[in-house]
Amino acid sequence: MRIARPLFALALLFVIAWQVVSSAAAPPAGDTVPTAVMTFNIRYGTADDGPDAWEHRRYLVRLAIRERQPAIFAVQECLWEQGVELERAFSEYRITGVGRDDGARAGEMCLIFTRRDRYRLLDQGNFWLSETPQTPGSKGWDAACPRLATWVKLYDRLCDPDTLFVFNTHLDHAGAQAREQGALLLRRRMAGIAGGHAVLLTGDFNAPADPGSPPYRVLALEGWRDGVALHDAWHAASPAERAQPDGTFHGFTGTPGRGRIDWILAGPALPAAEAGVSRFRQDGRWPSDHFPVWAVFRLPRHPPRPGDAVDGATGASPRY
Repeated sequence: MRIARPLFALALLFVIAWQVVSSAAAPPAGDTVPTAVMTFNIRYGTADDGPDAWEHRRYLVRLAIRERQPAIFAVQECLWEQGVELERAFSEYRITGVGRDDGARAGEMCLIFTRRDRYRLLDQGNFWLSETPQTPGSKGWDAACPRLATWVKLYDRLCDPDTLFVFNTHLDHAGAQAREQGALLLRRRMAGIAGGHAVLLTGDFNAPADPGSPPYRVLALEGWRDGVALHDAWHAASPAERAQPDGTFHGFTGTPGRGRIDWILAGPALPAAEAGVSRFRQDGRWPSDHFPVWAVFRLPRHPPRPGDAVDGATGASPRY
């Protein structure tokens, strides 16, 4: 069958135009965006730390975070007043989290900060690491304190995977059973909430990143048992970084012990490109009794999509 020349020419122009539009919308091959993530136990602000009290180091916490320019950062041991201060200092971030004692303002928080211009908040929640996960202030097993996990569901306006879940937690410092059972509960809850989407887990786990450590085994090595296969971003650390002492708790001395107890774990859709421990200090003073831990993920940029524009409609209202 012969095609009339005018019709053929029109079809050819359409194909060429479609190719031009497609090539303009699609990201170039290998176009990735370095996405920094940080986890930081900032030490609760009412601690009797003398010269290392919050009033003497508050600005150092802000500087340590700014140094890495994270797209997402998570903090532990944050009290309400500290959270208000960080909210003012990091107004370009959305803050999500509640107090562990009452599900509102009381007690330490595991806050998640996400850049407003990068991420749209789709959903959020909290659960307690106990036999009654939805009961605010509940303690589980042999825990000394109530422990909780805060999570957010995000839409990434810039990169794939465009749906991302971030969980932030702080396991108990005293109860070995609470740490292991809390890790198991966390794994099951992550599987149910994230439902196969990309996942990040940050926190102070009060347990070394070692195969002999039950929380590490449960979360970093055996997550696949509940469909949450996670890898330790630390595997992307450089040889020079690995040559440093790997502990993250140092008690304001700068000399770490107890192994690397602060981790960033990620699902297979989020391969880490770099990782490290921030040893930032100024004028001989440390920001906290923990070193912050950071990782960089190089994520593929996606073509513009409906809803990518930053506006007032940013999804669910944050609880904080």
